[in-house]
Amino acid sequence: MVLAFFLLAGCAPASPSSEVDSGAKKVVTFDGGSVTEGEVIEGVERLASAQTAASGQPAPEIEPGSPQFEAAKTQVVPQLIAFNLGKAYARENDIEVSGEEIDAEVEQTKEQVGQQAEAAGQDLSPDEAFQEALNQFGYTEEEFREEVRTGLLLEKVREEAVGGEGPSDEEIEQFYEENKETRFTLPERRCIRHILFSPDEEEEAGEIQEELDDGGDFEELARENSQDPGSAENGGDLGCNPEGGFVPEFDEAAFDAEEGEILGPVETEFGFHVIEVTEIQEEEEVPFEEAAPEIEEQLSQQQQAAEFDGWIKGQLEERNVTYLPGYDPNEQQPQVPGLPPGAGAPPEGGAPPEGEEGLPEDEVREETPEGAEPAGDPEGKSKE
Repeated sequence: MVLAFFLLAGCAPASPSSEVDSGAKKVVTFDGGSVTEGEVIEGVERLASAQTAASGQPAPEIEPGSPQFEAAKTQVVPQLIAFNLGKAYARENDIEVSGEEIDAEVEQTKEQVGQQAEAAGQDLSPDEAFQEALNQFGYTEEEFREEVRTGLLLEKVREEAVGGEGPSDEEIEQFYEENKETRFTLPERRCIRHILFSPDEEEEAGEIQEELDDGGDFEELARENSQDPGSAENGGDLGCNPEGGFVPEFDEAAFDAEEGEILGPVETEFGFHVIEVTEIQEEEEVPFEEAAPEIEEQLSQQQQAAEFDGWIKGQLEERNVTYLPGYDPNEQQPQVPGLPPGAGAPPEGGAPPEGEEGLPEDEVREETPEGAEPAGDPEGKSKE
């Protein structure tokens, strides 16, 4: 089971310590805050855990300095900069998150995880499913609550920094017209039910088809005879699907049939199918009025993310950001093995992607990292 909230968290703070060797060395500093080496290492470990949790496999060990570590660092460092900068801004401007807000978000997450578990056929209560997800991603509930607190805090900072101005009606309508064919047109769909027989039961399939032609009850015969456990108890119902949703032989037969037609036996790699097309739903456009709220939300998120990226960049310049070598997100990043050039690069300005959650509040130190160079000014390399 994959929980998006956990996947998006990605980073966590290092254990507090005053020893440089334990990770307290500052690799990024700015007026009001910093990012430590320990946070980066811990963030890379969290990212690896999140990426492997869905498969149930243990997270691989990623050694600092390895190509895998350097590639992951390009994602983690910009997130940490944005998180810690946001926390500094919130502290300076008395922006806070209440316990009630955290409770509401945690309860909503439990409900979402419970629904995912139910959809996956797991007999778990929301609390049990939530605890299982915490274990998968290596969190205690208290650590997760801190993740939620910082995520909500960063969202409040984002709202104050860039405001809530959304797209215009003209922009929403233009997006709809430009994407009508690809995103807002539903293809023709066929509502289908079937009875599946094993590969050595072609004769039995033919007999059932004859019985159906003579007026037999499809649902009853499917429950009694179908070898497909997923649909048999529902009378063989497979729902309504666009072309291409089934194996080729099944797909071709179903989409060549007329509404109400019973056909078969159709042979596929699974055996022999007796198929009925119960309804043909013609291609149709999603009305603009129905699509507009989704478009407005998407455009608002994109607009706010771009504005927040600019805000982050401006704040770092104002706060005299400095980086240790290898930690500046504006430097050319190492290529991630197996991906095309540029894949995995951090967002411009160091802000996390929309929806990213953050880190628990930790101690902020303001010293410049030893050996660090000041970041370029607006006329330097940071201006492209």
